[in-house]
Amino acid sequence: MQANPIQILGAEFTERSQRNPRYSLRAFARSLGLSHTVISLVLSGKRPLSKKAALIISEKLCLSPEKSAALIQKKSSGPGSGRHASDYEFIDLDTFHLISDWVHYAILSLLEITETKFEPKFIAQRLGINSLQAKVAMDRLVKIGLVAKIEGKWRQTGKPIKVENGISTAATRKFQRQLLEKAMDSLENDPMEARDISSITLAMDPKLVPYAKERIRQFRRELSAELEAKGRAKEVYNLTVQIYPVSREGRNK
Repeated sequence: MQANPIQILGAEFTERSQRNPRYSLRAFARSLGLSHTVISLVLSGKRPLSKKAALIISEKLCLSPEKSAALIQKKSSGPGSGRHASDYEFIDLDTFHLISDWVHYAILSLLEITETKFEPKFIAQRLGINSLQAKVAMDRLVKIGLVAKIEGKWRQTGKPIKVENGISTAATRKFQRQLLEKAMDSLENDPMEARDISSITLAMDPKLVPYAKERIRQFRRELSAELEAKGRAKEVYNLTVQIYPVSREGRNK
């Protein structure tokens, strides 16, 4: 996964805090030789990291050339900036394999709800899983730098996650299968006013599938941005849209 300033700083601060629970953000900023306000704004996504500050941090943390380049070149994005194609954090298939269970993404979204407690029991109760499953997923998100404690509150670091690939793997198929299973569970157990599972059957040119996929991606991003900007987040939802062939030429040959 290509790191960004929030993930790099968040992971370092989390690691130090785990070694010393009394370790503060002010002490972290002091160790970097930077203002507490600057570090706080960068970690909260409200301010991009300047090139000068990035160079100082890179030297203080003895970062690898790859992370140094990422720190200098990338800009952080604020939580209220909206979600467009350029606002997503791309991860490779190897990283996705580590977090290919739906629970990881549900936890990241739960952290956007004010009342959420980053505790296994709380997460387990809200997602309908056991506490061990919740703890394993939480620990993994922290370890790879996708979640960090910032200003006393656990938050998702960086941008929303996106996997951009044209390859079907066991991990991607498992993830999509889980989402379909969650949809089936909702179909059986949630009232109609809490869900929408509908479809349309049409005839079209198979060559238009790439066009359809791109339009669906645009729709998902636009609707997601609208829904997140309206009201007050209270629950986590999955927005799943599919298009797939029902008929196939020569199926019975």
